[in-house]
Amino acid sequence: MGMLYEYEAKELFRKHGIPTPANKLYKNKESIDDFVKEINQETFMAKGQALAGGRGKAGLIKKVTAEEAENYIKSIIGRDHKGKPVQQVMLEEPMTIAKEYYLAIMINNATGNYHVLSSSMGGVDIESVAKEHPEAIFRQDLPIDFEPLPYQFVDLGKKLGFQGRVLNQFTSIMVKMFSMAISEDLTLVEINPLILTEDNKLIAADAKVVVDKNAYYRNKDLAQLKSQVDQYTELELEATEAGISYVELEGEIGIIACGAGLSMATCDLLEYYGSSPANFLDVGGGADREKVHKALDILSREKIKGIFINVFGGITRCDEVARGIISAKEELNIKIPMVIRLIGTNDKEGIKILEENGFHAFGEMKPAAKKIVELVKGGN
Repeated sequence: MGMLYEYEAKELFRKHGIPTPANKLYKNKESIDDFVKEINQETFMAKGQALAGGRGKAGLIKKVTAEEAENYIKSIIGRDHKGKPVQQVMLEEPMTIAKEYYLAIMINNATGNYHVLSSSMGGVDIESVAKEHPEAIFRQDLPIDFEPLPYQFVDLGKKLGFQGRVLNQFTSIMVKMFSMAISEDLTLVEINPLILTEDNKLIAADAKVVVDKNAYYRNKDLAQLKSQVDQYTELELEATEAGISYVELEGEIGIIACGAGLSMATCDLLEYYGSSPANFLDVGGGADREKVHKALDILSREKIKGIFINVFGGITRCDEVARGIISAKEELNIKIPMVIRLIGTNDKEGIKILEENGFHAFGEMKPAAKKIVELVKGGN
């Protein structure tokens, strides 16, 4: 999931003309005097930036005075939130709130279209609203290739209780949200809460944005944002840059497989035989010798007890993969047990090459998975 930090999401909102409170980002205990002068306020919302929900309950969002802000920033920086350190704090202009709303645009995976989810009850978990007050939830489906126009959201705005100029503001925000989602390849744009101020202005008080990682090649600026780098470990980022799908897990056997489905099946099979995967690693359907070498290089730096390579060779030649495995093991000085399963183009040749070089090689998946678990658990 390519979720953005809130400050990044709000920068994107402002780029597309969606109103947000004034804010400034802090990375350490810096003077806030300039921001105090800029917004002419003595209180702020301090928001620790993290790529996970539950920030408010964790104490990462708090209203502070100008005197409290610097020390509060210092107390938040470095704090762990769901496995990741908080590295930045955003100070934000406080808003006078008359009412809060919920508004989101997301991809409907079942239809491939956009789904609008809105509610007249914002500022709380939308799941709770849907369960306890379903009458306050409003939905609308729109095709992914349509050109959004204000009139298409008038009925939705009226259901939320908007009228006159506020209704015009709402339809304008909806158009801008859709245009942003389409142009930036976003799978989710959420505002919770969308607030109505006491002087009848609609403002995005919070922002959650999720980027489609498969579209990084079209939106390279988004791919380089801090949030998109921070979501990876060092090895995950290295793998991504090499075109390898890799996610670190907590098991004991490193896996390499060709294709996402085969990778998941490999993980499941290790669990079935009493072990666990240390990672998800998909080198793709056309994995060549160099890519397999890179995958083994990454695994060689993990704290694992064994390696299971599961290759279904269609456009991939199994004999080429076998030679790559042999050279990589020697070059990387891999000492832990390795088991390889090869099936597909030139699989018999590949298995023969591996066996002649002292590897455990199989043509079927189950005996191969069983063997690596036995070796890791102390068998022969």
